[in-house]
Amino acid sequence: MSSLDAREDTDKMFSYYSKIEVMFLDRRLGITYYVLCALVAGYIIGYMFIYKKGYLQYEQANGATVTHVFGDAVAESSGNAGSRYFSTEELIYPGLENGAVFIATRQVVHRQSRGYCEDPRVACISNADCTRGGAGTCTENGFCKEHSWCTQSATPEIYELDTGTLLIWLRSTIQYLKIAPTEVFSSEMHDPAPRRGQNVFSVRELLMMCKPLPVRYEEVAELGAVIEVQLFWECFVKSNNIVTSIFSLFKSEDDKNDDCKPSVQARRLDTVFDSDNIGFGFSYPEYLSDDERDQNDVTGIRLIFKTTGLGRKVSVSATITKASLGASLFGIAKIIADLLMTKVFALKRKYNARKYEYSPDFSEHMRKVEERNSAAVTDKMIDEEERQVRQKEEDWMKKLDEEDE
Repeated sequence: MSSLDAREDTDKMFSYYSKIEVMFLDRRLGITYYVLCALVAGYIIGYMFIYKKGYLQYEQANGATVTHVFGDAVAESSGNAGSRYFSTEELIYPGLENGAVFIATRQVVHRQSRGYCEDPRVACISNADCTRGGAGTCTENGFCKEHSWCTQSATPEIYELDTGTLLIWLRSTIQYLKIAPTEVFSSEMHDPAPRRGQNVFSVRELLMMCKPLPVRYEEVAELGAVIEVQLFWECFVKSNNIVTSIFSLFKSEDDKNDDCKPSVQARRLDTVFDSDNIGFGFSYPEYLSDDERDQNDVTGIRLIFKTTGLGRKVSVSATITKASLGASLFGIAKIIADLLMTKVFALKRKYNARKYEYSPDFSEHMRKVEERNSAAVTDKMIDEEERQVRQKEEDWMKKLDEEDE
């Protein structure tokens, strides 16, 4: 305290300021205020905590999906006469694709051999457009005639594959690293073996699950399609604390169910990305010898599988945060009550007279003080007047001496 100015009042420096509240004895105003407080409390408890479950902590997570395909098919060729058996490995070729399965629905087989022929895959305008070094020439049809794989038969083998009955076994797992880092949710916990309708679905069943409109197998059998199948986990993670026991009374039926199982949702993607170029297909060769091969043009259904989830858990921090935010809303009740009191009620003038205390006009007071200070006589003014009086006396005496002479 020795460093402070001795003239400074420490009581004033460390003074405490408090607000003054005015109590209005009016039952209508009191009822209005408490009704507003009750509405705010109902919003906090009913909407924020019960309906919106503000006591829960949420986490979104991604998981993994493993698929197994069962089934085969026998198809008759609509081109060259003959039938062919297709195993599961042939129907889902290529099988090495992360998170996706391809199911063939139509296959066109061209028998080809090495030779010099017109290649319909290489369009041209002049000979310079053909393969360099291939001795190619541009034909009247607008294609290059050069060394290439030449089709041996004008009629390919066309197989319409009925693969809608193929079964797909889905196994999914997910983990919520933030709210439950030591717990892993897996479909193997409930259905370790394949069960139809629970973790095993046919291709037709997955197509009919598409939203907003189901997809029929016959609609996509010729051009193919791209379908996203999502396994969505919505799990309630247990937590052993006092908050859990308190809010367990407000749990929904889904939260009370300890079994966390994924729901299957599907949607078609090829029509969303490019409505003018729908379907899905690719080509791959099967080499019979060094100079012969079968060129397979395949169309089918590409199923993309994703595992996502939303975990929720009773959280003390989430409860305190929501309660704090809700408690701040009680200030709205006081604001609305003040507005009704000073703007709407019949006695609003009397309420305003007692609610607000108006201070004097300090600007007018300071103006008068400044005028009074400016008009006040100072020591300098007195000295100046005395100097002027002495100067006048000296001038008078000097003039008097001059007249005597």
